[in-house]
Amino acid sequence: MKAIILLFWNYFAGKGVKRADESLYEKRISICRTNSCGSYRNNFNIERCGDCGCFLAAKARIDEWYIECPKKLW
Repeated sequence: MKAIILLFWNYFAGKGVKRADESLYEKRISICRTNSCGSYRNNFNIERCGDCGCFLAAKARIDEWYIECPKKLW
């Protein structure tokens, strides 16, 4: 799965968008996985946010000012 995400990032989303480093990604995804907000969904190994509907593996990797948790947890 990681290779597919990297492939997508490199060819489609990577131009002009800053990528979060591994520690920031791990921090964000671990917050989501704790499900403290009650919105974390994991169906068929696809992690999504129940509030905004985003794919967490992709959203947590973007390091831009406008990317945030809808519940302001990160």
